[in-house]
Amino acid sequence: MSFARPVLLALAVVLPVLVVLGFMLYVRRRRRAARAWADVGLVGRLGGAGLHRVPWLRAVCIVLAAGALGIAAAGPGWGRKEPRAPAAPRDVVLVLDASNSMLAADVQPNRLELQRGAARELIQAFAADRIGLVVFAGRGYILSPLTTDHRALWLNIDALGPSMVAQGGSSLEAALRQALSLLVAARGGRTVVLISDGEALDEREAVLNLAERAGRAGVVIHTLGVGTPGGAPVPDMDPVSGARRGYKREPDGRIAISRADPDLLRGIASRARGNHQTLAGAAAPPELVAAVRAAPGGSGAGGGPARRADRAFWFVGAALLLLGVDALLERGARR
Repeated sequence: MSFARPVLLALAVVLPVLVVLGFMLYVRRRRRAARAWADVGLVGRLGGAGLHRVPWLRAVCIVLAAGALGIAAAGPGWGRKEPRAPAAPRDVVLVLDASNSMLAADVQPNRLELQRGAARELIQAFAADRIGLVVFAGRGYILSPLTTDHRALWLNIDALGPSMVAQGGSSLEAALRQALSLLVAARGGRTVVLISDGEALDEREAVLNLAERAGRAGVVIHTLGVGTPGGAPVPDMDPVSGARRGYKREPDGRIAISRADPDLLRGIASRARGNHQTLAGAAAPPELVAAVRAAPGGSGAGGGPARRADRAFWFVGAALLLLGVDALLERGARR
């Protein structure tokens, strides 16, 4: 047992002593009153014999209650109480692929729709956290800074598509650079969630080196792959009407086939201490949500060392119980 206020532990001795002195004065006064009233034998015959007795049981109850209150005042404690982690918002940047390859239908209804569904679920899962939004095709675009007001995020996700970006292609390196720029002054756990099919026009090693530098700087990058390695043709959509005009074609005239690259996404996550998951439906995998919540480095992580559990209430309760017993004894004596 230890005490939060050991100086007050002296009350555990002082209070009982004061109670004993008070009882001595109380008994002395009762006896003096009995002698002033009549002869001791007469007082006994008249029913006042109790005036000469010492109420030892009541004295014990009150003395013990005083000692218990003295110990409670000193703040006794034992055992360890684990602290709650202080609530702090996470800082999460969603990086979404808006390139033409996301229109491929190797997953149903297509890669873009699955990405939208996963992004919506992630926003709901982290409703109390700050979320930023980056989209990319040939270059990266910041659509929203880190914010807890997620209404603009929903609107941007509803409008997500190749028409949102001016430059075609697919640059993962540019997208990650934009995401990292949002996290420079982040307060919470710094996390990036990249949703893409993994196709990139960048040098593979340049993308992986950037992910490794991000990991060393304390940024965790999780990747969520959309699409299949077998791939599917890339639709050619009319930018005005949105109608499909056929399929994109390679310079040699062949139909362009987009194939997902999970190896690149897996390498990005590995270099940046994150996890890689494959998106099988329009719902974010629970493993990804759990991994983002467990991201290190946030101001809400940890919570400090365990602290001593306060047990003063046990002594206060014992004192109240003893005083209750004393009240019952006094009531019986009066009867």
